[in-house]
Amino acid sequence: MKETLLQVDGMSCPSCIRHINSALRELDGVDKVDVRLREGTVVVRHDPESAPAAALAEAVRRAGYDVRPRAA
Repeated sequence: MKETLLQVDGMSCPSCIRHINSALRELDGVDKVDVRLREGTVVVRHDPESAPAAALAEAVRRAGYDVRPRAA
């Protein structure tokens, strides 16, 4: 398992947390999602082979948010 930190713009409420959490948990290989509204980040624990970082970012984009990788 690997942890990936994503910077997510546009999160503003608990509903945003639910949307992002749901979008990421739909992916095979995602073990844990920690949405940090105040910091504007999401930490995802995942299997990098079945759920690569690019797939995580795309799921967040499809949920309607701007996203980019962030150094830990």
